[in-house]
Amino acid sequence: MLETIRKLYHITLNIGINEQDSKELRLKKISITIVPVIMGPVGLIWGVILLGLGDMFSAMFPFFYAFASLINLYVFSKNKNIQLIKKSQMLLVLIIPFMLMWSLGGFAYGSYVMIWAFFSPIAALILDRSSKSFYWLGSFIALTIFSAVIDPWLIEHQSSFLPEFAIEVFFVLNISVSLCGLYFLLHYFTTQKEEDAQNKIGDSISYLQGYKDTIDKNLIVTRTDIEGKIIFANENFYRVSGFTQEEVIGKTHSIIRHPNNLNSLFQNMWQTILSKHTWHGRLQNKKKDGTGYWVDTTIAPILNNKGEIVEFLAIRHDISQLLEQQEELTHMLYFDRLTNIHNRNALSKELKQSKNFSLILVNIDSFSQVNDLYGEKMGDKILKHFSLSLLAHIKKYKNTHLYRIGGDEFAILVEDYPSLQVLNMAKELIEKTHKTPLSIDELIIPLSISIGISFEENLLLLSTTNMALKIARRSKKHIVVFSEKYSLNEEYENNMRWIKEIKDAINNDRITIYFQSIVDNKDNTINKYETLVRLIDKKGNVISPEYFLETAKKAKLYKELTKIIIKKSFDAFKDNSYEFSLNLTIDDILDNKMKSYIIEMLKKYNISKRVVFEIVESESIENFEEVENFIDEVKSYGCKIAIDDFGTGYSNFEHLMKLQADFIKIDGSIIKEIVHNKRSALITSVIVAFAKEMGIETIGEYVESKEIHDKLIELGVNKSQGYYFDKPQATLAKKCV
Repeated sequence: MLETIRKLYHITLNIGINEQDSKELRLKKISITIVPVIMGPVGLIWGVILLGLGDMFSAMFPFFYAFASLINLYVFSKNKNIQLIKKSQMLLVLIIPFMLMWSLGGFAYGSYVMIWAFFSPIAALILDRSSKSFYWLGSFIALTIFSAVIDPWLIEHQSSFLPEFAIEVFFVLNISVSLCGLYFLLHYFTTQKEEDAQNKIGDSISYLQGYKDTIDKNLIVTRTDIEGKIIFANENFYRVSGFTQEEVIGKTHSIIRHPNNLNSLFQNMWQTILSKHTWHGRLQNKKKDGTGYWVDTTIAPILNNKGEIVEFLAIRHDISQLLEQQEELTHMLYFDRLTNIHNRNALSKELKQSKNFSLILVNIDSFSQVNDLYGEKMGDKILKHFSLSLLAHIKKYKNTHLYRIGGDEFAILVEDYPSLQVLNMAKELIEKTHKTPLSIDELIIPLSISIGISFEENLLLLSTTNMALKIARRSKKHIVVFSEKYSLNEEYENNMRWIKEIKDAINNDRITIYFQSIVDNKDNTINKYETLVRLIDKKGNVISPEYFLETAKKAKLYKELTKIIIKKSFDAFKDNSYEFSLNLTIDDILDNKMKSYIIEMLKKYNISKRVVFEIVESESIENFEEVENFIDEVKSYGCKIAIDDFGTGYSNFEHLMKLQADFIKIDGSIIKEIVHNKRSALITSVIVAFAKEMGIETIGEYVESKEIHDKLIELGVNKSQGYYFDKPQATLAKKCV
């Protein structure tokens, strides 16, 4: 019987609860439901007793409350609206006891009934916990005062039907039952609150343990007293440093200080933290076995409530592996993989310095025929031996440096030499090369070279020596020194023809887009394309961009082409689910009109979450703040960022992080050699490791064979693009390969 009553009681208390209700809302609903559950049956019993004693008028009030509470609970079970039952119950509980007291003849005969009205401010205090509960308390007090005012009138005009002994019994019963009801109401509420608090504390402890475990696995943490003595070190500190707790606690951090650190660094650190500021920097620490490791360190002073420093907290992140990878990648990006001499990137960086430079550009004549005759492997050996020959030749000249520009072209950068001496250096090189053939694997290989020389301004040296070299090769001369007469009039005429062709194609809508698929290496599906510009000439021929893009840039038509490609790309992908990438130069990003146009397209088409902006020529970034602002803005629309030709043009990897790249496209010159060249495979694996650590996906370009594709999968490259899958095409036909 008791168990049945308990279950019924539990079901009744939960009639207004939804599954999605929070713990706090559940507790509020139960707190208001418990009022009619306690007082409803009491009102019903009280009404029956009054009716039995012959007081039908007074019995009407508790009967009305019991009936109204039943209706309340039924409506609450249907609509789950706590506001309705809360306001109606608090109003009923406040008014009905006073009305019953008045009907019984006032304080003299019914004051014990009035105590039930105190449930109203108590419930308000539990449910609202605000100034609203004072209104209900004020209403209770006001009704009490009003009752006192009308009490003489009630005594005069109302005589109770209740005998004296009944009044005494009901006084005891009402006081005890009502106070018990208040007790159970408050007890239930506080018990539930305590359980909720205990659950939250348990969750917090669990979360804190999770945070501690994460910190111990990834961060190195120590605490020191005001004198710098270590009073705590976490598990990761001992694991990385190799020291034990007994060897560390009570000692200063000099136990792990590497001698390579400058004293001035620590002076600055102490000055900062003693002035109650946080210090951040990189330090080289020393393990117990003497080996060094690098940490990114943050040290913060911990203050008491008086603002006094009581200890210091140091948090470090081991960045040794990242720095090693960055150093290796930086070396790879400044040095040619085949010959191990400086590359074009190193030359471009050097030419930005304000020094008096001259440049000699050396090209091996008909090297493609040498490759055909001896094979590519022998061709690589020839380039290595030739670079050694060049190094030996310039060794006797101070302030002279050698670079491999690409293929069979080498550059000699000369600093502070008169033009005549530079010319003699080049002539000696030609004479030596022609008279001294290379001896490789018992083969005698004669070589012939052509040279272009320029004495122009540093930023023009590379382009002008290239012009001079072109003239030398065309005119079959061994040496040409650049001058204004070699400004390539023929090239100029050719450019004029292409300018006319480009303008005509723009005016007649013959600039179009082609698509090249980017394959997911996990399952060979195609969910992404790169859009590429094509020009259709008057005869219907499809012209690749290498024939007209440079001319478009010089003629200031490039941005118009970019806008056309952006518009047509958005049109092409608006009704499908593919992700697509658009090529942008740094000039595009820095151009305010272009930025406005891009944002306009993103707003208009509402497909920005599938747009990838592929940044080309990233090595030429100078104004990083504006580039970062552009990236932040397009990323706010959901766009992604890809970096093109990664592996051949970055001098600072912090710049890469600033670009917030989502994708890295590994340069095709690396990918092409990845199967047969261990160095290319190593570069790729390092890039992949670096990218994974940064949360960036990798894409391999120029995938031309199954062997290359398989190798990329083996090395962990995420996606592939190239002729092995398909050439750029005018349609989006494929779903998978």
